[in-house]
Amino acid sequence: MKTEKAILVLNGQGFWGRGFLASLEDDPGFVIAVDGGLKHLEGFSVRPVIHIGDMDSSKPDSKVPVMDTIIFPSDKDRSDFFLALDLVTKKNVNDVMVFAASGGRSDHFISNYGTAVDFASRGMNITFSGEDEDIFFLPCIAPEGYEFGFPKGSTVSVFAGTDKCLGVTLVGFKYPLKNEVLSRNIPLGLSNLTVKDKQIIDFENGVIVVIFNKNS
Repeated sequence: MKTEKAILVLNGQGFWGRGFLASLEDDPGFVIAVDGGLKHLEGFSVRPVIHIGDMDSSKPDSKVPVMDTIIFPSDKDRSDFFLALDLVTKKNVNDVMVFAASGGRSDHFISNYGTAVDFASRGMNITFSGEDEDIFFLPCIAPEGYEFGFPKGSTVSVFAGTDKCLGVTLVGFKYPLKNEVLSRNIPLGLSNLTVKDKQIIDFENGVIVVIFNKNS
């Protein structure tokens, strides 16, 4: 299968069904249900290409049809999300939309966040999409920076996902930056505001994490 985008459905509580369907309209890509994330697809006429995980949170009587299943032992040192992204990497896909990455256990979300930063540092563009917020994990691969079109007046936080990000420039924000340094342990970019209809985020190394608050 030749595709440019993968859509992953995890087992978090914050599954945004309407956004999931909209992502399929933009680019069907290929859908991967990660362990218990398969339950979120019940009632949708969407057939995942792969169901992957150790299946410790999957219902054995699920009615969701899948094309292929990859089962790992429960005694492993990598999360199911890591294994799914590793599979996506082997398919040479670098654009990943993730649903239900948050909600439920905080340790699971922290693990998902760290895993996303890890794969973004390898060049993968990852988005956690939810009803209330989107989280973008941006690798340093855009020569002209990343352009966004968040509505004017939106709350957008910009963080360093890796230890330090150099040469960070923000355009179109109330608190702009020009060739500044962002450190992971100093959340300088919390709760910025957009003041233009177009925003530019540029940086020289590492991974930048952008959190767009849709309720602002």
